[in-house]
Amino acid sequence: MTQEEEVKAATVRFYDALEAMVDGKGLGGMIDAWHHTPRVTSAHPFGEWAYGWEQVLATWKELNALGQEGKGGTKIRDIRVFVYGDVAYTTGLFTTAPSFGGATMNVTNILHRDGGVWKIVHHHADKTPTVEAAYDKLAQE
Repeated sequence: MTQEEEVKAATVRFYDALEAMVDGKGLGGMIDAWHHTPRVTSAHPFGEWAYGWEQVLATWKELNALGQEGKGGTKIRDIRVFVYGDVAYTTGLFTTAPSFGGATMNVTNILHRDGGVWKIVHHHADKTPTVEAAYDKLAQE
């Protein structure tokens, strides 16, 4: 497998893990997708920036708590991969599950290869009012 293919596969695993969380299957895959260091960051279509593994994990736990079987339906497409040695980034278009508003947004992920394994060190998805409103509604239910 080329480095580009490895990075794309790691990115797809990240989005498969996100889909599993939304569909009520837990956050194990998401935990596996990330480096667990104080230098990781994330920003979701709702909420503020998260800095460091503890804060990043807390955001995924929040989202995971809203997951329910049958609520899935997320999609990632048009993944582009750019590799620079042991660091890479991907861009793509992510569509949320209908239960989260079904919005499509630009996403960026930065990955770092450590011990031959590519893992996420940064995730960013555009702020989206549709997703924020759906998230708030699900959180209140």
